[in-house]
Amino acid sequence: MPSVTIVICTYNRPGPLREALVSTLSQDLPAGFSGDVVVVDNSRDANARAAVEALAAQSGGLPLRYISAPQPNVSLARNTGVAASRSDYVVFLDDDQWFEPGCVAALLTTAEQTGADMVFGPVLADFPGGIPDWDPQGKAYERLVNWPTGTTAPLRLTGNQSGRWIATGNLAARRATTLTDPLPFDPELGTCGGEDFDLFSRLDAAGRRFVWCAEAVAHEPVPPGRATLAYMRKRGFHNGKIYGTMLMRNSTHRLLTAANLTARALVQCVLTGGRLAWASLRGDPSAARHSLKLADVAGKLVWWSLSRQTPW
Repeated sequence: MPSVTIVICTYNRPGPLREALVSTLSQDLPAGFSGDVVVVDNSRDANARAAVEALAAQSGGLPLRYISAPQPNVSLARNTGVAASRSDYVVFLDDDQWFEPGCVAALLTTAEQTGADMVFGPVLADFPGGIPDWDPQGKAYERLVNWPTGTTAPLRLTGNQSGRWIATGNLAARRATTLTDPLPFDPELGTCGGEDFDLFSRLDAAGRRFVWCAEAVAHEPVPPGRATLAYMRKRGFHNGKIYGTMLMRNSTHRLLTAANLTARALVQCVLTGGRLAWASLRGDPSAARHSLKLADVAGKLVWWSLSRQTPW
């Protein structure tokens, strides 16, 4: 009988965690599947324990376990969740996301039917404080592409197909081909970010296959403080540094890779800066999108300055 463990790592967010758990515990699994849910509490004071244990006591759905991992580091938390599972599949959900009904079943069915090593589903943005004026469609916050289920998902997207791309939230991983390392998520990256892209890069280099599942939909509420252009520029700059760092970490020709990265980023800076200036002069709403792109490519230029602490 195939099995799945749904892993939710949490850090000081007991309120959103409860919504994530309610949506998780009510998930139906495909016929013949067994499963459970593991919450890894990464807070120092175990502040999620009470909420998890209360839901575990009243839940009639999937079995729920609580584990404390008190050293704040998302890689350590995810590795703890993986180690606590012996299932054939591990599904990850962030603690500020929630599943639509049928999401987990869709991920697992797609994995079984396609033989994929990882399956990613859409993550739609909810704006409790209102959609930001600078991004009236909320595209910068969503992982959404217009592809049929089973389409191979590349490690990197080209163009402006999706505001965000593959990350650990709303992901099904085939344990035997993707999570075999003792520490699949690198603890060195657990406080600055990039630990998931680092894993995906290594798996992509090893020939693992990623696919898209359009029916596996999750949601992520965006707090008002994160719905600002200033916040997204700051995040884009940091993500650019992460991208450059991961490229260098996984390169076999570091000098050549660094030269190529710098040259491409310089060209992108010039082109994007020109588009931003032209759009700003015309009062075109696309200026916001160009400013985010410029922040990202500027981060790639200074990848070597990546802080080991996230700036938010």
